[in-house]
Amino acid sequence: MRMIPDRVPSGSSQAERRIFQELRELEVPEWTVALHSLNLPEHVRKRVCEIDFLLVGERGLLALEVKGGVVSCRKGIWHSRDLRGRRHRLKESPLEQASTAMFSLENRLRNHFGAELPGRTVFAHGVVLPDCDFDVASAEWDPAMVMDAHQIATTGWKAWLDALGTFWEEKPGSRARLSAADVKRYLEFLRPDFDQIPTLRQLSQQVEADLTALTQQQYRALDLGRSNDRIIFEGGAGTGKTMLAAEICRRSADSGVRVLMTCRSGVLATFVGDQPGLEKATVVPFHRVAEFDAASFDLVVVDEAQDLINTADLEAIDRVLAGGLADGRWIFLLDSNNQRGLVGHYEAEAMASLNRQRPAKLVLVDNCRNTSEIVTATQQRTGADLGVTTAGHGLEVSVLEPPVNEAGRAIGEVLDQLVDDQVPLEHVVLLSARDFAESVFGSLPPVWRQRVDLLDLIRLRSPTPGRIGFADIARFKGLESPFVLLESPPPVDTNAARTELYVGMTRARAALWVVSPISPARQGQA
Repeated sequence: MRMIPDRVPSGSSQAERRIFQELRELEVPEWTVALHSLNLPEHVRKRVCEIDFLLVGERGLLALEVKGGVVSCRKGIWHSRDLRGRRHRLKESPLEQASTAMFSLENRLRNHFGAELPGRTVFAHGVVLPDCDFDVASAEWDPAMVMDAHQIATTGWKAWLDALGTFWEEKPGSRARLSAADVKRYLEFLRPDFDQIPTLRQLSQQVEADLTALTQQQYRALDLGRSNDRIIFEGGAGTGKTMLAAEICRRSADSGVRVLMTCRSGVLATFVGDQPGLEKATVVPFHRVAEFDAASFDLVVVDEAQDLINTADLEAIDRVLAGGLADGRWIFLLDSNNQRGLVGHYEAEAMASLNRQRPAKLVLVDNCRNTSEIVTATQQRTGADLGVTTAGHGLEVSVLEPPVNEAGRAIGEVLDQLVDDQVPLEHVVLLSARDFAESVFGSLPPVWRQRVDLLDLIRLRSPTPGRIGFADIARFKGLESPFVLLESPPPVDTNAARTELYVGMTRARAALWVVSPISPARQGQA
């Protein structure tokens, strides 16, 4: 069944999410489209109301009210008890909700179409109770109108929908099945109120809200590591390593611990150091570690640690840490499989030396930065394991392959669309392994080229509204942006190119465009 919209909207209940997926997988010729969360601006008793699912097809229009948890009725008062055991009083029964919502929809359709089309349409309603068995008989409803957990598991959707359709078709009135043209007319009226395509800015805001909530999951790792003096967190890009590093430093410094957080990148170190609550911690790029006296810190936290796991760099950390690496407290956060070699260098023997200190090891598998589309595209193009994305859906990753001499114009069209969709340009970052002038972005039309800032520490701290940022992929490692346009490195046949592509693609939170211009030679081959 075609779902509109094609993914579950934010705020949907667990029960609605389940029913959404089951309807999506259902093939019933008589019901071809399901509209989820159809809002009605007029209702017989309420200011507004919502139909959980409206099925539209040749058999007519069917409103489904979904009520999760367990429902009960005592002395005419309906209650629901959710899966956490919390009880809620309902203003009306689920069947009454479905009935009045469908009656209100019918009135609205009659006002719009007149009497002819609605007059021969079957208007039906039913209730779905996916979490409980419901075998209560009453004069107020017919058993055919209710689908409960038992029926879902045994009878199934097709049989129930067929029986429900027959129940309503047998009601008095000159009702008939709808033609394809009739269905189209209904959808063309219903869809504008319901299926407005979200702008990119709205999509970004939703993804940002999801990500803000999901990063709370990463805090569980903090509790697992509280009793360990030496810890290695390992996970792919987007699994929340930098967030964990900052939170560890914040909590430890508040407890009076002398904390050093460091990483190879000066840009990342400055960005993290500016975060609220880190005033009591020392956050510096690695090249400044040598400035501190021996045993200056009780805890050393190393982010992007794959850049520093070599004998010389570990000796520098050992010197400033009270007790050294053997007896002191340290936490390394790394992505050893996919980001090694882009900056700094990694030595297997140095890693073995760290492991001999028997650190606790925690593997981070929840990707809380990238949408499932970005994760899938990155895995397909680089083979990297980004863990399991919990950040939900976003836009499909777009691959732009214009001829070289038209690349700037093609990128400009993407930027035009972002402006049309009200995306703040300071939320957009252009990434390349080359300098701006030599990159594909250097060929942008003048109207766009003059709005690009080369990102530095000042601009990262305080982006200029209405300005687009440009950064080298390596310098942007550890950072992120809602919208990223990435110049694809040369053909991914070397580890370095694959690493650049991996790092660049995983900087995007909400939407990603990969720009891979076609050279004249490739055009000729095509």
